[in-house]
Amino acid sequence: MRDWANTLRRASYRGVEFWVEFEDLSAGKRLALHEHAGGRQTVVEELRLATPAYGLTIYLVSDLADIEAQALSAAMLADGPGYLMLPIDGGMMATVQDFRRSRGKDRHGYVSFDVTFIPTFGPGGAALSVGDVASAVAAGFAAAAAQFAKLF
Repeated sequence: MRDWANTLRRASYRGVEFWVEFEDLSAGKRLALHEHAGGRQTVVEELRLATPAYGLTIYLVSDLADIEAQALSAAMLADGPGYLMLPIDGGMMATVQDFRRSRGKDRHGYVSFDVTFIPTFGPGGAALSVGDVASAVAAGFAAAAAQFAKLF
């Protein structure tokens, strides 16, 4: 039996980590339906693939959740696509279409977001921005320092 809790990746966008409560992928085809007057059959014309979208409910939970929420909001509002890492689908370049932040009065240290990410495909989607690289390097140094501190 697979140990899902230990095999799923930690989610992040532009190096800002978060937890995923719910993930929904919308994908399909763009179709033109040709219905003729008096006809009984519809002619279906395929017009290529529709733009996929990931609808996520994500959350931050810690004593610093308010500060982490500001960092995540800034990352999502930054220009252009950023590197999105998802627990199952892995990494991809994506642009945030929209998000909504929520906080409950009795859930201190917990901030959630509903976010729509649009994956970036093609030649323009393959490059990382300077901010993505800097965030990833900083996150890597912080994780390495924490592991190093455990040794001593």
